Amino acid sequence: MSTADSINATMPLESADSETTFQFTITGQISAIEGVPHLVCVDGTAFRIAQKQTNWTEGEVCRWRVIPSTDSTGEISLVSSVSCESISTLPDSEDICNFIGRVIQLGRRNSSVQFKVKQTQQKTLKLTLINASTFNLKVGQLLAVQARRIGRELHIFAAQLVDEEQENTQVENPATSQTESQENSLNVEVIAPRQNSAISELPEPTPPNDTALAALAAETEENSWELAPAVRRRNGWEWEAVSPANGRRARVYVRGKRIRVYQYPVVSSVHPGRFLAAEIDDSDGETTDSEQPTNDNLTDRLIVIPLGAAKGIGASCFQILIGPYEIVLDCGTRPKGYDPLPALDALKNPDLLLISHAHQDHIGAVPVFHNRFPATRMICTPGTREIAHVMLQDCLKVQQLSEDSPELFDEGDLERTLFCLETQPIATDFEPLPGLKVRFINAGHIVGAACIYLCYGDRSLLYTGDYNTTSTRTTEGLKLADLPTADMLITESTYGADTHPNRKSQETALLEAIAEVVTKGGNVLIPAFALGRAQEIILAIRTNALFHKLKIPIFVDGLVRAVTDVFRDNLPLLPQSVRNFAQQKQEPFFDPNSSPPIMPIASPKERPLAMAKPSVIIASSGMLTGGPSIYYACTLLERENAAIFISGYTDEESPGRLLQGLKTGDTVELEGKQLTVRAQIRRFNLSAHADKVGLTQVIAKVNPKHLILIHGSLEALHQLAKAGELQQKHYVHIPSLGEAIEYGQVPEQMSRAKIVQMDLPAEFEVTVEAEVEGAWIRIPETVVESDPRWQMLAGNGVLKARWDGFHLKLSPLSQQHIAVEKAIASGEDCCAVCQFFTSGKCQGEESPLFGFQVDPNGKCPEFLRRDINSKNGKVKVEIEDDDVDEEENEEVEDLYMMPDDD
Repeated sequence: MSTADSINATMPLESADSETTFQFTITGQISAIEGVPHLVCVDGTAFRIAQKQTNWTEGEVCRWRVIPSTDSTGEISLVSSVSCESISTLPDSEDICNFIGRVIQLGRRNSSVQFKVKQTQQKTLKLTLINASTFNLKVGQLLAVQARRIGRELHIFAAQLVDEEQENTQVENPATSQTESQENSLNVEVIAPRQNSAISELPEPTPPNDTALAALAAETEENSWELAPAVRRRNGWEWEAVSPANGRRARVYVRGKRIRVYQYPVVSSVHPGRFLAAEIDDSDGETTDSEQPTNDNLTDRLIVIPLGAAKGIGASCFQILIGPYEIVLDCGTRPKGYDPLPALDALKNPDLLLISHAHQDHIGAVPVFHNRFPATRMICTPGTREIAHVMLQDCLKVQQLSEDSPELFDEGDLERTLFCLETQPIATDFEPLPGLKVRFINAGHIVGAACIYLCYGDRSLLYTGDYNTTSTRTTEGLKLADLPTADMLITESTYGADTHPNRKSQETALLEAIAEVVTKGGNVLIPAFALGRAQEIILAIRTNALFHKLKIPIFVDGLVRAVTDVFRDNLPLLPQSVRNFAQQKQEPFFDPNSSPPIMPIASPKERPLAMAKPSVIIASSGMLTGGPSIYYACTLLERENAAIFISGYTDEESPGRLLQGLKTGDTVELEGKQLTVRAQIRRFNLSAHADKVGLTQVIAKVNPKHLILIHGSLEALHQLAKAGELQQKHYVHIPSLGEAIEYGQVPEQMSRAKIVQMDLPAEFEVTVEAEVEGAWIRIPETVVESDPRWQMLAGNGVLKARWDGFHLKLSPLSQQHIAVEKAIASGEDCCAVCQFFTSGKCQGEESPLFGFQVDPNGKCPEFLRRDINSKNGKVKVEIEDDDVDEEENEEVEDLYMMPDDD
């Protein structure tokens, strides 16, 4: 089918004119039916008119330009008249409708399609048309459509994809002359009708490799390019290309006559692990331009500024000033109901954007970033880019369908962003900017997720993104051996306050709980994250012997379907256990003929059928904040034989978290409906995040001077900060949004004693010289002269020695400590033996000395003695069940106080 045969090509050229964006003409006359004005067509079909105009003449046949209103079945319920034109004779032509609109919903089996049609300075139209199954339509497409009226319905007979870049250009420049419009006409691509077949789609054409190679040669003036296998991208083909002659990389996209070429900037590559293991050897005195630091005066600069995900989760984005460069790590969005974007206005002129993984809170604002900084390179792993196509397309779809979601970017922004998004493999060092070394390290969170290591001059930083130290069915866990040491560590803290139960036992418990419900005739809903969690649960059920016997259908709905298709098309990114399915010629995920059958829900109309008989439904979103999981929950919550099993993390304010606190008989409001809980509700921990144990293991391996905790609730952040000896070994920061943390900057809450403890070595060697009546311990001169701790130790000339196993510990005795010990030894009633005496101060609220430093030999009217025991030469003070060792000199200034919450 040619373009001319399918639609009048001049129709969309005037899309800047609101009157020609939508055009539907009907030949007929105005007649009153039961006192209500109707437009009666030549074939006798009558449509009620929304509003009568005074200049109408009843009975006169005219050509009427109207705007129809359709119901969900596609039937025209009424029309609004725009204008009319008198005609002398009845035309032979049919009533035709032309418009440019975006597909926002497809009916069951694609029998109908709903379009959104934008009109300048007029209300946006939403129309349902018939005969969509004839065409290969997809949600989100922008189409030039031609339809004919048949009875009370509009039937599509031609549709063309619209090049949104040129369409948007014309809309922004409505003053363009007619000649210019014709010269810059919209680039449209015909969507051919489908043939009637079981598969419903025509075989795809052979990738035009010769066209791609010719485009590369013309763009780069090189003829040595080699193409990787072509990948289908929407309605075109895409190739990654490399030149063996010089290692240069490029990307090519071909869709009909539309060709794009993106050349990767020249990257200085080094061998895997080279700069992580040792300094690069420049002893020959020769360096390339890309290896020479731009500014030697900035080799020590390292500053971190959170632009999102500070003291919370969402809109992860971090501005890194390292050496002479401004680097951005991640650029995500916040969930619905919040200001969605990170603080991008704080960026000046970023040199590079590095992306850790493809969850919305880490990539959702990347098209916005690229729109603002189009010249800035963007780099992620190959797996992240593949998944980003689905996740960002879904983000755009949500914006288009929801009136509550602001429109952050359009189809053109998304297409340009994804095409320019570069990739680098995991575990290979690369140099995207002169002197800046970067490495992606497998993070174990989801497919493609990576920790990001940066090194410039004398400074280094590791950003974890989200990570998991435990392997799952879809990805291998983060290996501690892969992690380098770094000056700064920015780590997520999602589960900083929790310890996960054994993952295998949780999975087994989930499968047993599912089987128990379905064998009794019930339905199980598992709200699951579309990326990672859902596929893991599918594989767990697929490989479980119990479910092979049950043969209960497993339905998959929502974004889970599209993400699973990406997994299926990129099996090399998955563990060997998943690839084995394909090697045995089995589908690893969707298979209606397997036992149990696993099937995607193709249309919203199929959802009630999924709950009609015992079944398992895996649907997004995992927190019940959107997607089809809410639809199923509204029905199944009120069934006594049903269950809703939460499979992982839920935000504190999400419906998923709310349900976990409900019991049978409680009421809850979902989607505006009051529901009584009768279903079983349980939570199983299949988290893709490391718990407190995993987090502290990573921190210990990286051993940073500065530990920056982000991406967690306030409780999780504070609990992790207090874990183990983190405060004794690192400068711990819990920054606010926009708060700069510079290398060497001491947190305000740290005391001088704590700073000294961290900056000086913890151990040194001494010499012991034995004599007849004792021994001399000789301290090294460097310690005596330069270590301020020695001045405190020797200030009074009195030390206390104590064996700790085979170690001899020396403790200084301050004047206050000596006074307390003497007061206790006297046996008199005094402050030293009062139960309100703590760290040299009175803590008795009724005492006039409350809060003051007191003389241990003193006494006040509120004195209350506590028991004193002496054991093995150690003075102990017992207060009820708590032991206070008076040998330990506790100083208030040594306590690390957590920062106030903003």
